[in-house]
Amino acid sequence: MAPGTGLNDADTQGFLDLKDAEVAPWTAARAAERDLVLPPAILPGVIDNVALLRAQSALFIAALQDRVGNEAAAETPETFQP
Repeated sequence: MAPGTGLNDADTQGFLDLKDAEVAPWTAARAAERDLVLPPAILPGVIDNVALLRAQSALFIAALQDRVGNEAAAETPETFQP
């Protein structure tokens, strides 16, 4: 997941670059930015799910980079818009 590969945007790369110890505060901050109140009883489960999503995303992007190679390096990444 090297920066500049053209396969992800800055927000995605920031998410992928989180260390394990940073996932919990990052999750809480993102929820607060969106005015989401995460009850203490569910917060550990949400954090576990975010950590799993981060790991799965990193695996997917690594596999995609292996498949696409450097062909995508010259392309401008497209930001996901829901």
